[in-house]
Amino acid sequence: MTQAALDGVRILDLTSEMGWYCGKLLADLGADVIKLEPVGGDPARGRPPFWQAQPGRETSLRFWYFNANKRSATVDLGQHDGRWLLGELINTADIVVESWTASERARLAEQGLDPAAYMNERPSLIWVSITGFGLDGPKAGWEVTDIVAQAAAGIANLAGYPDGSPMRIAGNQAYIVAGLSAAQGALLALLQAEATGQGQHVETSMQEALSICQETSHLQWDFQESSRQRVGESYRIPGIGTYETQDGFIYSMVGIPGFGAPWTEVINWMDESGMAEDLTEPVYAETFANFNLRILLDPEEQAKHAPVLDRAQEVLTKFYASKTKTELYEAGQGRRLLIGQVATPADIGDSAHLAAREWWLELKQPTTLGQDDADLRFPGPPYRLSETPTSIRRPAPQVGEHNQEIWVDEVGIPAEDLIAFAGEGAV
Repeated sequence: MTQAALDGVRILDLTSEMGWYCGKLLADLGADVIKLEPVGGDPARGRPPFWQAQPGRETSLRFWYFNANKRSATVDLGQHDGRWLLGELINTADIVVESWTASERARLAEQGLDPAAYMNERPSLIWVSITGFGLDGPKAGWEVTDIVAQAAAGIANLAGYPDGSPMRIAGNQAYIVAGLSAAQGALLALLQAEATGQGQHVETSMQEALSICQETSHLQWDFQESSRQRVGESYRIPGIGTYETQDGFIYSMVGIPGFGAPWTEVINWMDESGMAEDLTEPVYAETFANFNLRILLDPEEQAKHAPVLDRAQEVLTKFYASKTKTELYEAGQGRRLLIGQVATPADIGDSAHLAAREWWLELKQPTTLGQDDADLRFPGPPYRLSETPTSIRRPAPQVGEHNQEIWVDEVGIPAEDLIAFAGEGAV
């Protein structure tokens, strides 16, 4: 069996949903990731969507995806025995990842659960903290969710329509980007620890991690001292934007000087299809041949060219609507025109390309004890390692599924003591 990249690395995952992706990335690389849950299970186990639309703690598709490859142990950090058990488990770990709120962090510190103390005791230990705004600074104590982080980072200001309010980007992107950044930081710290024996505290702020996800906003401010605005589906230049086709949408980015073939190639294509209408007249070729994006910054120049641009937009919209998105993509590629298909989830699921690359991963996921397993097909990894590939080795765990093997077999807690701890609600 091929060795995984992180074989032999043990990680304790104490995160809420905002940190799930960090643990998933490391688990898929082969690390032994132990998901420590409250007694009764992570509350986010109840998040939809659900397998076969059956709500339950063991049927959340979201939970299954982000927690496959992890093992589950339960512990109540509100109890002294629970915190003692955590300390014993930390002694076996290389990395601890948590996403405690400021109030949780303060309360646990008062109860003796202090990351600095564990790191002083074990100098090689790596402690990863995922927060909304960082561990210090004026906003360190602020509560945060995905939408709050997106708003604070500025990316929500770019999403939406010019005449509407900022919008949240779907898919918990703040959690995803923060998890990715935290995993990167953990791996860099692990490399350093393996070389020197010295661990460190890795801190990821969701606001800071998201601050780089704003396209050219920073550049626009630096060079023009103006804030980039939402454009929605406004078409300032014909050929740039989302267009409807016979069977969906494409994103077109044609006619920009230096990016693929010029607009005259679009006119030729429409003419060959008998759909160019009056765009073959010289005024259109001349306008686009001399077109400069700086025209958009000059209201007078915009007004001067508006009739030609508006007419080109009208004809192009009808042309795109007459074809399928695959026809436009393939023919556009042949003409060096930047046209891409807007894929739906069904398109991705049926993609012959992804199937040929064996990107999808399959496994059986237990749902509720005593019922049939669910046959799942998971999205594949975001990267490929030729010698130490990622893999899905086990399904997402059920609540406390590995309590016995973790607390008794690996930490060394006597079985009778574990029974007593369970009776007290500590595990």
